[in-house]
Order: sequence, then C-alpha cells, then structure tokens
Amino acid sequence: MTIVYIVYNEYRYTISLWHKLMKSQNTSQPLLGRAIPRTLRTEVVEILRDAIVTGQLKPGQRLKEGELAEQMHVSRSPVREAFRQLEQEGLIVSVPNQGSYVKSFDAREIEEIFTLRAALENLACELIIENNLFQPSDWKQLELLIERQREAIAARDVDRLGKLDMDFHEYICQCSGSRRLVQMWRSLRAQILVLFYQRFKALKQVPETVDTDHMAIMKALKEGNVEKITRLNKEINARVARECIEVFSASPDEYYT
Repeated sequence: MTIVYIVYNEYRYTISLWHKLMKSQNTSQPLLGRAIPRTLRTEVVEILRDAIVTGQLKPGQRLKEGELAEQMHVSRSPVREAFRQLEQEGLIVSVPNQGSYVKSFDAREIEEIFTLRAALENLACELIIENNLFQPSDWKQLELLIERQREAIAARDVDRLGKLDMDFHEYICQCSGSRRLVQMWRSLRAQILVLFYQRFKALKQVPETVDTDHMAIMKALKEGNVEKITRLNKEINARVARECIEVFSASPDEYYT
C-alpha cells in the first residue's frame, strides 16, 4: 500500500493508494511499489511514467482513463492531469475522438532527439570550458556518477544505469550556467530514458560503452578540448540513435522479452 499525504486547507488527509495498474494493461506485475509523500497527481504521473519507461505500458498501447483511475482507487481528475503532463513530456499522444496512447517513436524522431541532445550538450561543454565553470567538486561529482554507473553495470541493473546515465549528462548541462539550456535538455529526458531502456533490453545486456563514453567526455572536458567533445558527442549520439532505431524496427513484444 502506498500512503499519499495531501495538504488541503491546512489539514492532512491520508489516502490509501493501491498500485494495481497492470490488470487491464496485459501484465501481472505492479507498476511501482514505493511510498512518496507528494501530491496524488505527482504520484500518478510517477507511476505511469515508470510504467512507460520500463515497458510495462508498451508503445502504441491505449491508455484507458477510467480503468486506470479505478485500479488506483482515485478519481479521473489526477489521471487526466497525468496524461496531460506526460503528453508534454512526449511519452503519450492524444488522438481526437480516439483516446490516449503510449508514444511510439519513428526513425526520424529518434534521430532528431539525439541530434538535439548532442547540440545542447556540446553547447554546455563549450560554456563550461570558455568560462572555466567546473570546480574540483564538479569533477568529483562526475567521478562519483561514473563509479555508480560501474556498479549498476556490474549488477546488470538497467533501471539504475539508465537514470545514472541521464544524471551524468544533466549534471554537465546544469554546470553550464544556462537555465534555458537545462530546460531544453530536460524536455528530452523522459523520451531519451524510454529509448535507452528499450535499447538496453533489446541488447540483452548492459552495455559497457556507457562507462567508456562518459570517461572520454570527462577527459576531453579536463583537456578543455571543445573540438574533441563536439566529435565525441556527435559519434556517441549517432551510434545510440542507430541502436534505438534498430530496436524500434522490431515489434513491441521483442523490446521487453
């Protein structure tokens, strides 16, 4: 049971929230099993986002608002609000007079996502180098993230590795000092995480290229070599995009088996 506390008119009400999303979504596993003391809407968003990222809700699958609300013992309102937020994140598409579906990406969209990511991260690295923005604590943070990624690789923990991978790239963007750059990068985060998770699952292994890629990027940053970073980001993102396109050329059942 997940307990969600909602503050309303300075009083706290306790709402029991059961995570039973999977029955009508053709799966037998619960979507999420943790307690988060946040708003009900936030909790519903987290549940659905995690289910989409991990493939429990598959690309192209229809999302039925009423059934999801009933299974979570909530009204339709927070589910509807969650749909809107996830649509903004690029994880759900709404078709007039038909309903809402889990987003499925085509080759052009995948190439566009990773081209944009490469451009944003190149700009972030350029700003960091030109303005000498990295402090000793920043290098330590990147090293810590890489060490945690290695632990996730050794444990074959795809969930943790995917999120740590995102954390590494987001941290670099945050250090650029550009809020707009970070906002633009974050608008891609959820979509990239979906693609990465599906890529890892399709490869049937946790790729160690995550470690080597990040080590190369950090080395180029320390050298202050903008040209090298630009080349690395272009090569890395092009390779990942190709792998993701190959995954999406398969059927949804092949992604997650």
